[in-house]
Amino acid sequence: GLISSLYYGLSQAFQRLRLPVLQREKLLQFITTGIAFWLTILALLAYMGYFYEPGATFQRLLLAMVLPFAIVVLLLFSRFFTLILEVLPIRWLAYLQVCRIITELFFWMGMKGGYIPVQMTFEWLNYDIIVGITALMAGYVFFGRGRYRRFEGILWNTFGIASLANVVFISLFSLPGPHRAFATVPDSAFLTLTPFVWLPGFIFPLALAAHIFSLKKLLRPQKGRIRQFLKQKK
Repeated sequence: GLISSLYYGLSQAFQRLRLPVLQREKLLQFITTGIAFWLTILALLAYMGYFYEPGATFQRLLLAMVLPFAIVVLLLFSRFFTLILEVLPIRWLAYLQVCRIITELFFWMGMKGGYIPVQMTFEWLNYDIIVGITALMAGYVFFGRGRYRRFEGILWNTFGIASLANVVFISLFSLPGPHRAFATVPDSAFLTLTPFVWLPGFIFPLALAAHIFSLKKLLRPQKGRIRQFLKQKK
């Protein structure tokens, strides 16, 4: 799953940074515990009905995205995380987006089952499955076997962010309440339930993070810093 992929990718990055084994284990334990804690909090709040509140569903579900997005911003300006990005293969960040195929197929099956609105599927306004399918191409053709197609990578990641923003917009404005812009039945209230609340609270921010971190690698390569860091480890 996604968490296993994150664990593997980060463990490889820590190893390439030549961090001591004990430090690597503590960092990985801290990260996985933090993710598990956040997912548990979201699940409990959804189970108690916190996110589904007439007149405030939009704001409360938006609140579930605030902390993950804030963490993404903090990591973006973190010096240590910049070193991690430097040693993390960019194709891995692209392959991470393959999870969007599963998400879109779930939306489509949910629409057929009658509990997800059609505008959230590729049968109408959501074509995010294209990003998931092309993620395999982006990872291999752009960055596989020693290739580094910077311009194509920037275009693909920019398109991925725009597509994800479209999904989030449709999801939020399909919720019941005064902000609802799509009058279709059903609405997107399923996102307020466990485990679906993990989509806006974890999966969407993770997909955005992978795009943003890829763009940082593509736009601001910083190999000098990693060389200096590795020299200090000797």
